[in-house]
Parts: sequence; structure tokens; C-alpha cells
Amino acid sequence: MSSHLSNYQKALQIQREISETLNKSTDLHEILQLSLERLLELMELETGWIFLTEDATFYRLAADYQLPPAMADNREELMHCQEGCTDCTCLQLYWEGRMKQAVNHVKCFRLKQAVTDKMGETRGLTHHASIPLTIRGKKIGLLNLASPGRLRFQEEDLILLETIAYQIGAAVERTRLHVEQTKEEVNATARYLINAYANAEKIKHEIGNVLNRNELFQRIMQALHHHLPHWTHAAIITMEEERLTVQFHSDEHGPKEVFDTEQEINLSRPDFIRKAYAQQRVTQNNKQPLHFFSLKDYQSLYSIAFPLFMRDRPEATFGVLLLSRNTTACDHLEIGMLEGLADHLSMGIERIRLHEEWEALLVDKERNRLARDLHDSVNQKLFALSLISGGLQRLIDKKERAILKAVLEVQQLSKEALIDMRSLIWQLRPNHLEQGLITSFHEYAQKIGLDLSMEAPDDLEINQSYKEALWRIGQEALNNIQKHAGTSKAAMVIQSDADGFTMKVRDQGSGGAVEKQQSLGITSMKERVEELEGSFHINSEKGKGTTIIVRVPIHRKGR
Repeated sequence: MSSHLSNYQKALQIQREISETLNKSTDLHEILQLSLERLLELMELETGWIFLTEDATFYRLAADYQLPPAMADNREELMHCQEGCTDCTCLQLYWEGRMKQAVNHVKCFRLKQAVTDKMGETRGLTHHASIPLTIRGKKIGLLNLASPGRLRFQEEDLILLETIAYQIGAAVERTRLHVEQTKEEVNATARYLINAYANAEKIKHEIGNVLNRNELFQRIMQALHHHLPHWTHAAIITMEEERLTVQFHSDEHGPKEVFDTEQEINLSRPDFIRKAYAQQRVTQNNKQPLHFFSLKDYQSLYSIAFPLFMRDRPEATFGVLLLSRNTTACDHLEIGMLEGLADHLSMGIERIRLHEEWEALLVDKERNRLARDLHDSVNQKLFALSLISGGLQRLIDKKERAILKAVLEVQQLSKEALIDMRSLIWQLRPNHLEQGLITSFHEYAQKIGLDLSMEAPDDLEINQSYKEALWRIGQEALNNIQKHAGTSKAAMVIQSDADGFTMKVRDQGSGGAVEKQQSLGITSMKERVEELEGSFHINSEKGKGTTIIVRVPIHRKGR
């Protein structure tokens, strides 16, 4: 009884250790080799090998241990498939379906051939036991075991070997399925990346030559929505007046232009969007609060933020491209593809900036040329006309009142035209705002003969695009006073707050400008204010002077 129990326990121990070995790896060769070596050690056998096969035309040696020298040294000839392998007894029995369980005593053709052809030492081996490897009736291979002088195995040993063969067969099938699954996953990833890169190239092509920033943002939002639909939400965020601002965002309904500044700034503990901007690195977020009202739906999604900056000029940081979806996080390949897309968007923004600078240089150059030409030609002729009319006035007899009146009118008109021309030449100078807005208004008023009083904060800071717009509006208002108000005095007040700028221009002249609102000057002022999404008001009653109030909000398209 004790001997039987001991054998039973030994069999369980062997099964447990083989099972543990089979589960150590997903590499087929490794688990078969380790399992074979451990099985031979536990069964006190000397040599063994495993063939894997699928049909009667092919097999391969998957593992072996301590083959006799004749077989080990002639491995290619003796242990691999040769012309259909019809001369191998164990494989023939297996393929013909006559080996459905462990076979105790199989005369080995390979060992016989090694002796006949004097290939080397066989250690006295002539026979081996063969155990079929199957899974759900499917043929997988053969396990062959042998030891010198051992021709037969006990019945319980064969049963144990069959049990272990089932374990090995299951492990082989599990590994095969794992390999197939891994291959399918790799193929699926490859297909996804190929499609993603192709779609990214389409997006790059669609935004390639855009030279307007708003149009660029709108196009990339549309392209992301169309070509990368698995990213269900996207946003472009830029830095505007020290605050990150959502310019466009896209959801399942498509892209939408917004202007949404971050509601909270915590520089000591920045959120992942500000980190991406400040640290110029890709950051990821999963269902954490976002400090933008327009992005409230993004908080339940996985999000990734890509900094928009020029890699050769790290100081040129434009903003952040934000992408969100329901599915899991990105792998490094997808992140690399999306980084390339963000870089292309950054180059588009930089291209627009350079184009705007180039256009500004062209405009300044043309203004300079016009100013020079007007000064050298028309201005000189008007000055000459003024001198001639003054000379004629002195020559004409005072009795010739009609002629004298006409000459006086010519002289007055020539003087006014000369003032206008000098004003125009001064306006056209490229550097007219370099000394500041307040100084420029004072100089301009002096040029056109106005006494201007101004109120403005000493620390007034206005970016160039707003400054240019306010300059043109104020300039036109002063022109109108000089031409139509019948007074040489004007007052201007400029105020700023967190939301924008207010400019008031008033005079105590004749008024009545409301009745002439279709004049070119007033129309021009209104158009400039509308471009900045601001408001324009004019109050001008006859005899009570005129007041113009302009309100321009910051963080708008005029930037």
C-alpha cells in the first residue's frame, strides 16, 4: 500500500512540476525544451526529443536533450524531414492514426540508420517509447523517450506520460493561439498606424498653404473630425494675453469657433494642458477637471495634449493641440504620429506669422515710397501753388473783387491741401508709432493745426495690432475735427481695463456730424471697430460739439 501511495505521489509531483514548467513562458521552444529536460530528470531517463507536425508531409524537431552522438552530430540528416519522411516508423504510425496512445516499444529507424552508415556512437539505443501529442483530436506532434537497456515502461508510467503529453499538447496549442493573437494584434496595430499616418498626411495636405490663422485652425479641426474620427473631441488652445484660450474645439457635431479663456490659473500646480504648454512636452490626462467652460465634456474622456512650438526655436511657443476619446491611452507609435501632426500645425502657425511680417514689411516699404513720392511731387506743387496765389493777391487791384475772391479761395484751398498732404505723408511713415500712441497723437494734432489735450494712463500697454487700429480711428476722428468742427481744440481720453480699451474723442465745435454718418471718415472708423468686434458711438448735436466713443475688447480677432 505504501509503495502504491509513493508511486502515486511521485506521479502527482511530476505532473505538477511539468505543469509549472509549461506555464513559465509563452516561447514555444523554451517551454518544450525545459519540460523535456525536467521530465527526463524526474523519470530517470537519458534522452528524448519532440517532433511537432501538422500533416504527413512535414515535421520539425522542436526540442531535444542528450541525443546520442550519432544523432546529435548528424542532426540535419537524421532529425529533419527528408522527402516526406515515409521511412520513420513512429511518425508513420502517428500519421496513419494507429498511434492513439503511448507506445511502449518502437524500433527507431534513425538509430538503425546511424549504425548502418557508421555515423557515430548510439550508446546502445535501438528503441524508444512514443507518446502522441494531441489536443481535442488534433495531431500536434510526438514525444519520444529512451534510455540504454530500457526496452519497456510500466503501465502506470505510460499513463503518466500520456497525461503529461496532454499537458504539453495544451501548452503547444495555447502558445500557438497566443502567437496568432499577438500577430493579429500587431497586424491590427500596423493597419491602424498605416491608416493613421495616411490620414495625418491628408490633414497636412489640407492645411498646407493656408495663410490665415483662423482659417488654419478651422481647417485642421474639420480635417481631424473627418480623418481621425476615433478622436471624438479636439481643441486648439493658444496663449492670449497671458491666458490659455480655446480658439476652436470639435466634438461629434463638428468643429466650432469659440473664445474661452481658462477660468483658473495655478502656476504652482498647473493642469496637464498648461504643463504641455510651459514644459513643451506631451502630457496625458484621464478624467480630471479642465479649467475651460467649453471643454466640460472632455472631463469624462482620456485626453492628450501636444505643445505647439518650433523645435529649432523653443521660445516660439504658440499653444496646445488637445485630443480626447473614450478609448484607452496612446502607445508610443501613435504618440509619435500625432506629434508629427502637431509639429506640422506649429509650422503652419509660424508660416503665417512670417507671412504677416513679410506683408507688413511690404506695406511699410510701399508707404515709405508713397510718402517720398508725394513729398517730392504733389507736396512741392501745392506749396508752389500757395506761393503763386499769394503773389497774385498782391498784384490784383482791390477793385477787382470777384477775381480777388477767387484768388483768395485758391490760396485757402491750396493751404488746406498742403496741410492734408503733409498729414498724409506723416501718416505713411513706417515708424510713426515707434514713439508710442500718445506722443504720436500729439504730433499728429500739431501737424494738422489742432490743440489736443489727452488723458491716458502712464503704463498704457497695447499690442501692435490694437495700437494700429486705435491710431487709425483716432487719426480719422482728429481729421474730422480739423475739417468740419470749426474749432482748433480737441480732447482725447484713453482708458483700459481687464476686458478692453475705451477711446473718447470730443470737441466743442459746430456738431451735426450725426446727419453725415455716411461720410467716408465715419464709415471708415466704424468698419475698423467692427473688425475688432468692438462698439462705435457718436453723439453730435448742432452747436454742441461732437463726441465719439470707441470700445474695443481684448482677446479678439484683431490680435
